[in-house]
Amino acid sequence: MWQLRAGEWVRVCVLMGVIAVTAARADDPVTVPQKTSADLPEKGWLVLHVPGRIQRNVQPLPNNSKLVPREEFTLTGPGPGHPFLLGDYAADGRWGVVAGGVQVTGGKNAVLELAQANQFELEGRMDQTNLGGWFLLVGWDDGHGYCISNVVMKQSGAPWFLTEFRGGKAIQETHVEFPDFEWKGEQPFKVRVENNALSIEVGPQKVFDQQALPNYEPGSIMLGTYDTRYGPRAVRLVTLRGRALPAANQ
Repeated sequence: MWQLRAGEWVRVCVLMGVIAVTAARADDPVTVPQKTSADLPEKGWLVLHVPGRIQRNVQPLPNNSKLVPREEFTLTGPGPGHPFLLGDYAADGRWGVVAGGVQVTGGKNAVLELAQANQFELEGRMDQTNLGGWFLLVGWDDGHGYCISNVVMKQSGAPWFLTEFRGGKAIQETHVEFPDFEWKGEQPFKVRVENNALSIEVGPQKVFDQQALPNYEPGSIMLGTYDTRYGPRAVRLVTLRGRALPAANQ
């Protein structure tokens, strides 16, 4: 029967401890930090998307893309159970690149975080086709922010809506409908929040013109699609850039 000297016992104990700690760490779940979108700069424009080399097949969103898909995202819109309004929403879609543009390549409810900002301006080109619903969130932070939604229907036009959210739920008394306007095909667009007022231009059309957002705060800017009786609206982001604007006047 063999025996160990005192020093050898110490080395054995240390080795066994290292093995035990390593085994425990191997069983621990690996936490991957969530990718965050870019903060818009105060000077100059930040390019958020520009088409690269055009390829025929559907391509995944590049790892170095400034646009961030939000695969786990939920909210309760103003119209739960309604066939056309944004209602109980849970993201199930994915984004990819088709012919240089970013679009939904699977699922129906898909959310893409574009940037982080206080007061800001975005401009670019986006293609929209088919019937269905889509939305834009501004100043979104932990379920609070504003939602601009639009749905294109067969017989009832293409109304726009502006709704404030808190705790991830629509505040019904803030839900306001705006006149019809259908985004047809690829159009240049601008989205601006300046002095806590929203302006959106699509081509020559002013969809919102300095519409007050009284409880606006800094947060994320997100683009999304949502399912309706006709499915989601087909949106394809061709180009996008953004910049920060001076803080709102107090």
